[in-house]
Amino acid sequence: MKLLIIRPQPGADATADRVRASGHEPLLMPLFAAEPVDWEIPGEIEYDGLLITSANAIRHAGDKHAALEHLPVFAVGQNSADVARSFGFQIEYTGINGVDQLLADIEARNLLWLAGEDRTEFQKPDDMEISCRIVYRSAALPNPQYFSEMLLSADHVLLHSARAARHFADLVSQQAIKKDAISIAALSEKIALAAGSGWAKVFVASMPSDDALLSLL
Repeated sequence: MKLLIIRPQPGADATADRVRASGHEPLLMPLFAAEPVDWEIPGEIEYDGLLITSANAIRHAGDKHAALEHLPVFAVGQNSADVARSFGFQIEYTGINGVDQLLADIEARNLLWLAGEDRTEFQKPDDMEISCRIVYRSAALPNPQYFSEMLLSADHVLLHSARAARHFADLVSQQAIKKDAISIAALSEKIALAAGSGWAKVFVASMPSDDALLSLL
């Protein structure tokens, strides 16, 4: 099968490697590029750990890593955990069923959440405090000239974020491509909902990982 990958680099290449390892052919067409934004670590606050819901938050946190490396990481997804570990962080917990389940499972009560500008909000437990700092944004790239050709040559489109799902759906509509000719595979139910309806097929991973997503196809 040919699987179209639209997530930013370097995540696109990482997913492509997993696609090849599963015996399929990756088609790379990143529609976004992740870029850092200026941010400051909150002062005078003692945190129990870092909440990481995207590997890009670690990649683009800049030179402030050293000031945070003493904090254990609570990561959503194995990829986020692996990238955090590669930057020298200790992984306290890796959630496999989304951020809501992770927060319900852990004992930490005061977390610093490093996040992207476009992020999915969630309901935290009543007795938990979470300070959010935006450390990166995903900037939309110019629309590829070969968008329609590559899209229609793919068996499935892999969607890794709600923003990517919405942007992808908008591009499909703008170019008058029939949605019922396209199959999408989303990393979560929220991402699938962001893509809207009308697709030929919709696959949703049982947990937020490429392996879980690819096992459906």
